[in-house]
Order: sequence, then C-alpha cells, then structure tokens
Amino acid sequence: MSLPEDPQPPEADLGRQMEEAGFELELGQNEHGLDAWINGIAGALGAAALVTVTLLVFLNASLRYLFNSGIIWADEIVIALIPWLTMLGMFLSVRRREIIRIEHFANRLPQGARRILNAFADLLSAASFAYLAFVSFDYFAMFGGDKTTYLKLPKGWFISSMLVGSALLALAFLADFVRTLRARSLAPIPEEKAAR
Repeated sequence: MSLPEDPQPPEADLGRQMEEAGFELELGQNEHGLDAWINGIAGALGAAALVTVTLLVFLNASLRYLFNSGIIWADEIVIALIPWLTMLGMFLSVRRREIIRIEHFANRLPQGARRILNAFADLLSAASFAYLAFVSFDYFAMFGGDKTTYLKLPKGWFISSMLVGSALLALAFLADFVRTLRARSLAPIPEEKAAR
C-alpha cells in the first residue's frame, strides 16, 4: 500500500511559475507579433556574429598553438564583427527594456513625475543615438571605401555598424518614448532587476 503524496504547498507552485515566467522573459519568449519578429531577427544576427567570432578565435588560436601558423584574415573578420555584435546586443537590450538604468530614485517619485522622467530619458537617449548616427555617416563617407588589408573587402560593410546600429537604437528609444507616454500606469521596477 502506497501512501498518498503530500500535495505541494501553494507557495512552491507560485515560486515555480515565477521562475518560469522570468526564464521566458529573459529569452524573449513572451514577445508577440512584430516585436517577436524584430527581436528574433536581431537575436539571430547577433547569435550568428557571436558564433562566427568564437569559432574564428578558437580556430586561429588552436592553429597558432599547434602548428605555429594561423589564419591571418581571421582577425580581420573578428575585429569587423565586434561592433555589429555590440550594436545588436544594445538594440535587443533596449527593445526588451533590459538596459541598465538607475531606478532607485525614480521608483520613489509619484506616478506622473516618474512617467515624465522616463519619457525624458527615452527622448534624450533617442536624440543622442540619432546624433551618433549623423556623425557616423561622415566617418562612413570618408573611410567606407577603404579596403581591408587581407580580404580586400570595403571597410564600409563594417563601419556601417555604427551608422545602422545608432539609427536603430534611436528608433528603439523613440518607440519606448511613445510606449511610456501611452502607458496608463508605470509599475516600479524591482531593485534587483534595475541593478542587472
């Protein structure tokens, strides 16, 4: 005769549900529609860049260690992909509202003041990245036609990460600005999430 299993306390079930929701949030699985599509493309491009950088660095280091000879053009590709990887990561962090912010003091403000502060921060960030895109265009125009040393690829393919990434970040912050203005209420961000 087997004893009936003790039912789990409701707190354990709630804890499990919160853990699953947090995991889904981190992976972006709670996104739907256009958000999921845009973030999915950015995530796939970022993952492809990261895998390429990792494989090239590992392969080049292994060849240099084992055979005292490496792939000379691999460093060129790695250096070129790092800015794209950075911009894609920043774009995703803004889109998922995971960018580092100081929320300790903002959470203590009244609802209306917090909304104005968030909207101002989003607008200021959008303006800053729009300016960076503008300045990057001049840099792209001057040096984009230069060729890389070994592969003879136009540097514009890699320099454009600053231009395209900055423009996308400006648009992402503008979307956050509109979302902040349209929100009926702003929930305080937990301190542990703000510190991440």
